[in-house]
Amino acid sequence: MTNPGLRVLVVDDERAIRRYLHAALSMQDITVMEAYSGEDALRSVAVDRPDVVILDLGLPDMEGSR
Repeated sequence: MTNPGLRVLVVDDERAIRRYLHAALSMQDITVMEAYSGEDALRSVAVDRPDVVILDLGLPDMEGSR
């Protein structure tokens, strides 16, 4: 199954989780962007305009549930 044009932002402070999700999603022809903090994620959402955000709820600089 291919997903042309689908853009996903993965937000997690753990590098290993970002790398795993990046690899898994890329295998499905999904464009993956990564952010390591809440501030980085907010900037990426404003600039890159992803279709989907996969968000870690416990980031060091802010909670993902807010």
